[in-house]
Amino acid sequence: MKLIIVRHGETFENIKGIFQGHLNSQLTPNGLEQSKNIAEKLKNIKIDCAYSSDLDRALDTCKEILKFHPETNLIPTKILREQSKGVLEGKIKLKKSNLEIPNYNFKPRSGESLSEVWDKVIPFLEKIKNEYKNKTLLIVSHRGPISCLLTHLNNETLENQKKYLPSGNTAISTININNKKIVFETLNCCQHLD
Repeated sequence: MKLIIVRHGETFENIKGIFQGHLNSQLTPNGLEQSKNIAEKLKNIKIDCAYSSDLDRALDTCKEILKFHPETNLIPTKILREQSKGVLEGKIKLKKSNLEIPNYNFKPRSGESLSEVWDKVIPFLEKIKNEYKNKTLLIVSHRGPISCLLTHLNNETLENQKKYLPSGNTAISTININNKKIVFETLNCCQHLD
């Protein structure tokens, strides 16, 4: 199986440093351009199936990629949504937090912890690994879920997820999975934006 994991394009909230979570934010013109760039990069790769977060910023990025793959089935899913930020959604991010618990266990009021995101996306990943053994699969999602997927694929625990956070919008990771052997071709690469 070949797994292609892409973060959504830039949003207006990304520019302003606003917590998005489950907010249905939109791509900026630059975000749309980023999506076109990643689509161009992937246009000659056969994609058998695509899963995307059902939020517009990820879905629109995925649809842009699939313009070169009109026969590919697109499956939107809430499982790939960003971590719900609860009462923090729509608010400016603080520069430094002084949490007394690990960041992945922090649960904003009315939101969810990154641990809860992990508990959703890892079983999802294991299920699709079994379903698409000899296929190429595209996943378009957000920083939180992507960092969980990449951490798990690197056989590490959630404590190490920060080093797998995609820094740039439309960052791409390409992974080959053959039985138990997992080989990364790229990890959160943004060269297509240069």
